[in-house]
Amino acid sequence: MIVEKKYNCQTCFESNFIEIETSYCSETNDLIEDCTVCCYPNTISYTSEDKKIVYFEVLKTY
Repeated sequence: MIVEKKYNCQTCFESNFIEIETSYCSETNDLIEDCTVCCYPNTISYTSEDKKIVYFEVLKTY
């Protein structure tokens, strides 16, 4: 199942969206996504269980 999640860029604070596949594993996943407005990278960490996102965090990437 694919879930669209909204998050704010940690540099310019503009809204962004990411699509997350929730049916694969229940481990914490980390990825880096560039902001669609300012192009600075954001580190996104998430965990999914039973096809739901149970943990979601966005940090500024240095």
